[in-house]
Amino acid sequence: MSAATALGASFLAVLAHPRWWVMSLAAFLVRGGLLLLLLPLIPLPSTAALANALGPTLVGFVFGGPSASFLILVGSIVAATVLWFVLAAIAGTILDLALIREAAEEDDLDGRARPADGGPWRAITVRWLAHLPTAAAVVWGAAALVDAAYVELIRPGDPSVPVALRVLLRAPQIVGLVVVAWAVGEAVGGLAVRHLAWGAGIPRSLAGSVLGVLKPSGLAVLVLTNLGLVAAIAGGGLAIGIAFEHARVLLIDGGAPLDQGLALVLLSGSWFGTAVLVSIATAWRATAWTYEAGRHRALVTIGPGAA
Repeated sequence: MSAATALGASFLAVLAHPRWWVMSLAAFLVRGGLLLLLLPLIPLPSTAALANALGPTLVGFVFGGPSASFLILVGSIVAATVLWFVLAAIAGTILDLALIREAAEEDDLDGRARPADGGPWRAITVRWLAHLPTAAAVVWGAAALVDAAYVELIRPGDPSVPVALRVLLRAPQIVGLVVVAWAVGEAVGGLAVRHLAWGAGIPRSLAGSVLGVLKPSGLAVLVLTNLGLVAAIAGGGLAIGIAFEHARVLLIDGGAPLDQGLALVLLSGSWFGTAVLVSIATAWRATAWTYEAGRHRALVTIGPGAA
């Protein structure tokens, strides 16, 4: 099976299995995708709102040292973030392994050895190891983003643009580096999980996944499946944002009840439609990596003395 055939076959297999959509969407949401789908519904705070909310706390921290309430707040945020990372990793990995096993049972991969479970903790380990470059990019770019935020606060840009977006636009190279590192880390980690499921150890899985992503077929899977996911998120997010703004205006200005109801139905439909598109895109990405790993596996032959 060629790389192009594998990409096409994986997409057709996804369309034939709506159950995979639900599994992939659930894994995507628990790993932080829910924030992306809710972002069009959440108005980002302005510079003045951030100053009013954080100003007293920061002033007290700078001039009076950390208070007990400040330390409790920071500790609670850190503990909640760590707990969410661990629980999301466990839930997402369990769903990933189940999807890998089901995708490997398709007729397109018939005759090849079936992947085992591999263990969720080993799968989590290789995923986190694959994202070490992402963590390094975030740490390296943090100083530039802090400088950009400081410049934005003392010399604000276009007030019609949310302050968070204005900060990111002041350091586009940092944002691009983090996004690319994240996409490559997801690809390397996802492919490594599949090598683990097919019996490789952690070092061999990571080394094989790095080489696999650098192959032309691996690059094709990386680029095409992520383009599909970006298109689903961007297009759906735009539709949700337009529907939300229309519904907000009607609800605030006191539009006719029928118009308000139709606006809410449109908003709900836009969000649900976006979730469906994202589920198909994420299922295709996961299945395409399973096909990419599986098509290189040797065919299982039955010897003449086998029962």
